[in-house]
Amino acid sequence: MTLLQVKRKVKAWPRSERLALSAYLKHLSRAESESNKRSLDAAAGLMAQGEKVTRAQLLRLHKSLRAAGV
Repeated sequence: MTLLQVKRKVKAWPRSERLALSAYLKHLSRAESESNKRSLDAAAGLMAQGEKVTRAQLLRLHKSLRAAGV
């Protein structure tokens, strides 16, 4: 399928589907970006150094946020 064919198909879609496609394309762009890769590497480094939370800690945080209405 050519780009022109894709454009024609997408143009005929409902607005909600075009918005979903737009969000997906933005996600792909971000996921493949160098800045995202650096950010993930930095986060992995922090986790390797012990800066992380356990599942139990995360569940407690989630419970407290739900109780606060967040």
